[in-house]
Amino acid sequence: MKLYFPILASDVTIILGTILLLNKVPFLITVGSIIDIVLLTIAAYLIYKGIKYSDVLGFVLSIIQILGNSTDPVHLRALNEFGTTLYLSILDILMVLSFYVFPLTYITMFLIKRKNPVT
Repeated sequence: MKLYFPILASDVTIILGTILLLNKVPFLITVGSIIDIVLLTIAAYLIYKGIKYSDVLGFVLSIIQILGNSTDPVHLRALNEFGTTLYLSILDILMVLSFYVFPLTYITMFLIKRKNPVT
């Protein structure tokens, strides 16, 4: 798997979550999601192009995604509501994929690549 795939996957799931939450969350939250999407897209493109240290940017963004989401009381409350409705369950699944599974996949791949560089 290419190193930029988990970032793009996170990007797609955030886009889907943002679409589902349009007009249901404050405008500032939507803007923050769009900024996140843009940063992830840029990071994935730079990694794809092989730009020096772009993989480190992906690593930093992945850490920020995990920490930002795991310390946000709104996201934690949303996880507690998993299963109450189909809509909330879909949003929770997208959140877990976007902010935990895909960033952790990227971090794992990044660390393996650093440990075993291709020569």
